[in-house]
Amino acid sequence: MMVLKLWNNYAGNILLHLKTLGGLLMKNWVKKVAGVMALCIFATAMAGCAGTKKETAVDALKKKGKIVVGTATGYYPFEMADKNGKLVGYDIDVAKALGKELGVEVEFQNYAFSGLIPALQAKKVDVVIAGMTITDKRKEVVDFSDSYFTSGQAMLVNKNYPNVKKWEDLDKPGNVIAVSMGTTADQTATKMFKNAEVKKFEGSALAGLELLNGNAVAVIHEVPWVAIYNKMHDDKTYAVLEPFTTEELGIAVPKGNPELVAEINKFVKKYKASEDYKKTHDYWFVDMKWWDMVPAKK
Repeated sequence: MMVLKLWNNYAGNILLHLKTLGGLLMKNWVKKVAGVMALCIFATAMAGCAGTKKETAVDALKKKGKIVVGTATGYYPFEMADKNGKLVGYDIDVAKALGKELGVEVEFQNYAFSGLIPALQAKKVDVVIAGMTITDKRKEVVDFSDSYFTSGQAMLVNKNYPNVKKWEDLDKPGNVIAVSMGTTADQTATKMFKNAEVKKFEGSALAGLELLNGNAVAVIHEVPWVAIYNKMHDDKTYAVLEPFTTEELGIAVPKGNPELVAEINKFVKKYKASEDYKKTHDYWFVDMKWWDMVPAKK
């Protein structure tokens, strides 16, 4: 009996030690498994985050390989059609320079000026480069880049009214002021002229035609357009080029695309400091060597 009791005590001690050892081994195994699981969960989460990274507008353009630019022909010398129907102009050069900077092709889509922002909102175009002035009202529905051109409103006057020297001279009952619908000229004239009638047309070409036909006393438009249209029709018009407003032109993009705006701003800053900018500016606004490229106006 004594031997049996000793054996039982000995066996119990062995089992107790084995149980303790097993517990320690189990704890270590559980820790190792938990560690491996944690690493797996972390790796999966990181992979999930990488896989769900939001594609920016810049990424989308580069993936597509082209940028669709909305413009409105007829605004000399920003966007015009030459004698072969090809788009030319200051804004066309700016758009091509932007495409080159982004490493993508440029596709142009032509609209009436008043249809440009709706086209941008409907995602029919990626950006608008069309001599568009940056305004608080427009910034409610689109975002703008930094200014790429500074302009202002001037007056193109019918020669039958030789005494017009400033905009106040036009603000008389019976006078008709022609403007291009949806432009800042439209907004400015509507706000400033209280006595004259402001007539709105789909595009600057129709507004100018109204003047040439003797149905308007003046056209309100930005300085470059007034200077050029006067050069084309100096037999019937004269220009008052001293601007009575100051306006900054910007590249419009769909609302809520800060990455695209930042990328375009980098381009604008770089472009305005380049030799290409000076050459382009002088070609379209100073030398005017393009004059014979566009159809003669009647």
